[in-house]
Amino acid sequence: MKKLYKKETFNSKTEWLNARGIGGSSASVILGLNPYKNKLQLYNEINYQGEFKEIEPNESMEYGVKLEPLIRKEFKLDFLNDYKVHTPKNNEMYRRIDKPYLTATLDGILTRIEDKKKGVLEIKTHDIRNYKDEELWKNGLPYNYYIQVCHYLSVMNDFEFAVVVGRLRYINFKTNQVEKVEYVFHKISRKEREKDIETVEKLITNFYENNIEKHIIPKVEIKF
Repeated sequence: MKKLYKKETFNSKTEWLNARGIGGSSASVILGLNPYKNKLQLYNEINYQGEFKEIEPNESMEYGVKLEPLIRKEFKLDFLNDYKVHTPKNNEMYRRIDKPYLTATLDGILTRIEDKKKGVLEIKTHDIRNYKDEELWKNGLPYNYYIQVCHYLSVMNDFEFAVVVGRLRYINFKTNQVEKVEYVFHKISRKEREKDIETVEKLITNFYENNIEKHIIPKVEIKF
């Protein structure tokens, strides 16, 4: 399959922020499955905010950033006979050539040793504070993360799979203390999820071309 993307690198995170277009977290916003932002907020950010600036990370963000390289290294050692792992460098990003507003910033690129197929490595850190949260991770991926991976596979059009590594901290809600830490692994096959990947790309394309480019405010469903 002919690849439809190109690699870009940036001198700073600010440069990356202003070049990323529609990335993984924005994908779940467009589908209405991001718990932190809606389509109207994203629309205003892209069309009216101007230059994006790096924000001060909160405790959760800082925790994830510090652990990401350690988790990637641990994954590489644990699955030495299964995958070769490419570590991103210099604010590395990938962009679809035919739809340059579609971008992917990956936590790693996997090459499966068995058949040389390429895949996405996605690393997540998450605090488990209730039974419902635990069930989400044990039975599958939270929706916003699943959409993010589908988006990455739509950008990296010749990649065959993705592996999501979730590092889960179980927090006692009364004492706010960590009780245990465990890992979960979710594998996503392009062949099995092709329709979802195509749907995600279609909805993002529609949002960008019919809302962002035409300056038409998107409809947002409000739930009470």
